Amino acid sequence: MNYYFLDYENVHADGFKGAGSLKENDVVCVMYTDQSRNVTFDIIEEINSRGARIESYRAGTGSKNALDFQLSSYLGYVIGKNEKKQYQYFIISEDTGYDRVVEFWKGRGFSIKRMANLSGSQGTKPSPSSGGQGSKQQTQSQQTGKTAQPRRTRRRSRVAEENLATEEELRRYLDDEEYSDSILEIINTYKSKQAINNALTKECKDTKKGGAIYKKLKSLLKEKKKS
Repeated sequence: MNYYFLDYENVHADGFKGAGSLKENDVVCVMYTDQSRNVTFDIIEEINSRGARIESYRAGTGSKNALDFQLSSYLGYVIGKNEKKQYQYFIISEDTGYDRVVEFWKGRGFSIKRMANLSGSQGTKPSPSSGGQGSKQQTQSQQTGKTAQPRRTRRRSRVAEENLATEEELRRYLDDEEYSDSILEIINTYKSKQAINNALTKECKDTKKGGAIYKKLKSLLKEKKKS
């Protein structure tokens, strides 16, 4: 089951792109203000036709980034309420300020990601109030005349393009509770089966669970020519 927290003030109707890929029981929580509250019936009908549920919450205003704080607070409430369930959480916004929220919950073992819309596109719009890594890299670029390269969270090996796995391929072997984007990244980062096995164990924080996922993916790893 997936929870999507949509910052409508930031992405507007574009945030609903990919609504057709929603699954039964998925929940889309839309946070809006009086300045951004128009959602068409077509979008609502499409979400409902997938068996998903849409919830809407009017955010209070009056201070800078008020909606962001309220969305983050509600996200934390939902995660806490479903702590023992293997749900996946997505923040739909192009505001990179939410990346700190993503890092916080990822560090506590939850599956969470920020995207620009429901289709899974990664947001790139800088946060207007963020003075963090992105701003620092931009300043360095202006001073040196060189393009700053984004810092990777994992060290990527030189995996041949034709050997990269896709989400669709991974989901043939894993159910919804087992699949995560982090596991897909592991498969596409490491070239050896041993390295993948070790990374899965670390990701799952459970040797038994990591080993079970590795066992399910053995055929795929062979197909992707992992040594």
